[in-house]
Amino acid sequence: MCYKGDLVRLLDLDGNFIIDLKYASADNFTKEKIYKSGECYIHKNTAKLLIKAKDIFYKDGYRVKIWDAYRPVSAQAKFWSILPDNNFVAKPPDMIHIKEFKTNHMNGLCVDITLTDMNGTDLIMPSQFDDFSPKASLSCPDISKEGRKNASYMKSVMESAGFTAYEGEWWHFYDKTINPVPYMDYEI
Repeated sequence: MCYKGDLVRLLDLDGNFIIDLKYASADNFTKEKIYKSGECYIHKNTAKLLIKAKDIFYKDGYRVKIWDAYRPVSAQAKFWSILPDNNFVAKPPDMIHIKEFKTNHMNGLCVDITLTDMNGTDLIMPSQFDDFSPKASLSCPDISKEGRKNASYMKSVMESAGFTAYEGEWWHFYDKTINPVPYMDYEI
């Protein structure tokens, strides 16, 4: 069942994800609660790819924790007002004059994830979520061997399921299997 447009509530499709939306609490770079709810919505096509990846991770003894998926345009504008740096926070679109859409959180075609063990304990990764430093990239030479191994494994599985990794953030993945759809500003 779709929520609005082509957004679906991920747990309605598969209850085996750990949902920890960082922007539904003050545990994020803004230090403010941005989303009203901790419900995870995502484009229906992206959800199918994510479930495919989750099944691979699960067989290998891991669970997927979701930090972010669909993000309203108004939330993106709030982020930009705090950190106007296109390397880490995409500039929000001018919704009146926009002619072209890209794959991103504002249309539910991106997901930010990490992996846990089967008990829900986070695996060691190169950095914390929303680390706005070189350590957010897998190409950084100053990350731990275990963090690089875990993030590289996560990237390879996500790419095998149809995602493309963002090189600047080890946790960020784009659904590149469909054409971008319009951005939305549905409150979550």
